[in-house]
Amino acid sequence: MRSKKPLFLLAVLALSWGCRRSRPALVPEISLPLVQEEVHAWKGNVAGNLLFPLAGGIGWVDAAGRIIVWNVEQKTIAELLTVPFEVKVPPFRQGDFLLLQDKASDRLLIVDLAARAVTFEALHLGATHILGVDTDCLVYLEGESLTVNFWRRPGVVYRTPAGGGQFFNCQFTPERVLISDYELLNTFWKKSGRFEYEHLPQPAVSPFYLDGEHIYYGSIERYLVKYSIAKKRLSWKLKLGQMLNRQPVDFAGTIIASPADNNVLQVNKKGSILWWQALSSTMSFDLLPMTENLAAVLLNREIKFIDPRRKQVTVFQSTARPLGPPLAFGGDLYFLTGDGDQTCRLLRVGNRYGVDVAPEPPPHWVGQSLRFSVQPQHLLEPRWECAILDAQGRPVFSRSVAGAEKTPLVWVPLQPGKYLIRVQARGGNRDALGEAPVWVLDPLQVVPGFYLHF
Repeated sequence: MRSKKPLFLLAVLALSWGCRRSRPALVPEISLPLVQEEVHAWKGNVAGNLLFPLAGGIGWVDAAGRIIVWNVEQKTIAELLTVPFEVKVPPFRQGDFLLLQDKASDRLLIVDLAARAVTFEALHLGATHILGVDTDCLVYLEGESLTVNFWRRPGVVYRTPAGGGQFFNCQFTPERVLISDYELLNTFWKKSGRFEYEHLPQPAVSPFYLDGEHIYYGSIERYLVKYSIAKKRLSWKLKLGQMLNRQPVDFAGTIIASPADNNVLQVNKKGSILWWQALSSTMSFDLLPMTENLAAVLLNREIKFIDPRRKQVTVFQSTARPLGPPLAFGGDLYFLTGDGDQTCRLLRVGNRYGVDVAPEPPPHWVGQSLRFSVQPQHLLEPRWECAILDAQGRPVFSRSVAGAEKTPLVWVPLQPGKYLIRVQARGGNRDALGEAPVWVLDPLQVVPGFYLHF
């Protein structure tokens, strides 16, 4: 007797295939056509031109000390809280924490953006340069000292001589704080309050990127350096054409470096170059990692969206110059711009969402086919209704379509006059409306009192 096990396995496989969830359709993060649009404008000044994610939207601090948030979905503006002084010192942000200083009174506030509240306030702290902040510690220069202040535990402060070097940046782990200067990597152990120092294999000229037990940084000898914190020795170094003054970034498990020769290099963690891209202009700010792309804002007002996975570059020509570093949020790029009349504007650069209605060029005649096309743009699995309305708003044509493909349609007008082609689309990510007016002419009455004869 033949075994029934193969038939049973086939049935299980068929059932699992039929019950398998289909992968959701996605709109690419950045794909043509792109658009630059103003999402909010106001009179006044911002403090430091810093944007940050806040309460489901885009946050910033104005010069009067108000923390403002623009809700992306609801398209509304709200004041989150107000600090008791004008903000003249550019704010400092790391993670969920925002630091605001008033030099006149030597007052410092830490705002927890997740809790949306001021969680620490200090007077006469003596901080001349903020280096970093996390849930435990505030790190800063205080005169000739490098200081670690456990801001949640009043009075718990540790100091060590700063040495007079140039400090670049500060990164945190649950156990320690890493602070880099020109020659040293300073380690502060949170539990014991102990400082340690290591000489870097080559002097640094950039902030470092922390990756587990390794750091990556640019050296004075034009190298990208990988240094092992655990083994306290050089892992490898990669020779670059020019100095790397910008912080390396991690993207999709690789290291991205942007040296001063205006190239972007993708390097694996063994030190081999996987791909490179020439920018052809100088970057205004550091590379900004998005979900699928790296955004490079250039001095020639180009914005290049670089996709290292597919080795593709999408170029957008901006009409505005950002005042400060842009912010990646929800697959779009946001930045502040301004003009001479103290008007600040929040702009979005990203996919153009909507529906295009394109009638064939005029003239359009009574009794002859009027052809037009409908093309949804970046709508997820859209369904749309097309109607043609006469001058009184009465429908003379209608059609329902499902799909994101460009769809050609034909209508034969029976009366002359002005008509409106209106398409209302509903997608899985948003709704959209597209309209296009058309004039239909009578060949016997193109102009009142004037007749054509054939």
